[in-house]
Amino acid sequence: MHDISSSIIQWFKINKRDLPWRQTSDPYCIWLSEVILQQTRVIQGLSYYLKFTEIFPNVEKLATASEDQVLELWQGLGYYSRARNLHAAAKFINGDLKGKFPQNYDGLLKLKGIGDYTASAIASFAFHEDKAVVDGNVIRVISRLYGIGEDVRQPKVVQKIKAIAEELLPQGSSYLFNQGIMELGALVCTPQNPKCNQCPVVAHCQAFKLDLKGKIPFKSKLKNKRLRFLNYLLLKVGDEILLSKRGGGDIWEGLYEPILLEDERAYQHIDDFLNAKANKPDLGKIISTSIIPSKKHLLTHQELWVNLCVVELESKPATIPGLWVSGSKIESTPKPIIISKLLSELGAGQLHLAFK
Repeated sequence: MHDISSSIIQWFKINKRDLPWRQTSDPYCIWLSEVILQQTRVIQGLSYYLKFTEIFPNVEKLATASEDQVLELWQGLGYYSRARNLHAAAKFINGDLKGKFPQNYDGLLKLKGIGDYTASAIASFAFHEDKAVVDGNVIRVISRLYGIGEDVRQPKVVQKIKAIAEELLPQGSSYLFNQGIMELGALVCTPQNPKCNQCPVVAHCQAFKLDLKGKIPFKSKLKNKRLRFLNYLLLKVGDEILLSKRGGGDIWEGLYEPILLEDERAYQHIDDFLNAKANKPDLGKIISTSIIPSKKHLLTHQELWVNLCVVELESKPATIPGLWVSGSKIESTPKPIIISKLLSELGAGQLHLAFK
């Protein structure tokens, strides 16, 4: 145990990446990095981290921002509940806790959106509390080291791996070990083609000895994704388009989108969009129409087919609720990434709006 821990720490000290959240013990910055990097690779998450810390350098700044401001910065990261929970927790810290960030694992667990992993990470990296931090990288390294061939999607198997991680923790320097084993999984013990010749603990690795590194860790297949067809009707008058804010209880809560016409099929013709709803409002005089065909957009548990029909009108219909957004503000209006892509594909020639 001691050889494994010390070898990983020594390797980490030499090979660690120079990342900004490793240059601070500020729990706010570490918390922010951990939330951003959930379901997100470091190379993608780094720019978001730098942008967030520039605009919201502390809990107070984040807490006093509007939800739309937070979601706008989050665009492209997905899993928008992470951003809403981050915002809610910041408001709780700034208000109920008088701006004082919880300084141990138990206190961190009380924050919205923080579970065992994130609480352990902040407690370890910011406060050097001896807590095992077990993410996907750690699960992969330990399952290979100890030849654990059981299904790592099963909670009992994850608990078994966490128990081993806790045994490996060197008291007093566990924060270095936690970062080291995570880095080892990210850089060396990768899911495909692990670099075993660069691994500091390959001599202890059962998967290497038994040539099972391609089979461990074992993950059972996820259940079939839910199939949905999202047909969007985008109304345009002059340089403004009509968007509405999504409610709770579904994907993309709090983001803006055109009029949604969800159905059991993808609409292919203008008439499908214009005749989709009973008692549909009078759109008035239609100047032009165009359609972007359906595109696949995958979420963790859903397969979405999304298309967009643009209808340019002579004047704004009085009976349709929503927010009319001009070209100068469309980029800063928080919306699902697939909607941003569809709007960008339309381009300035059709919408007379500039999309990046």
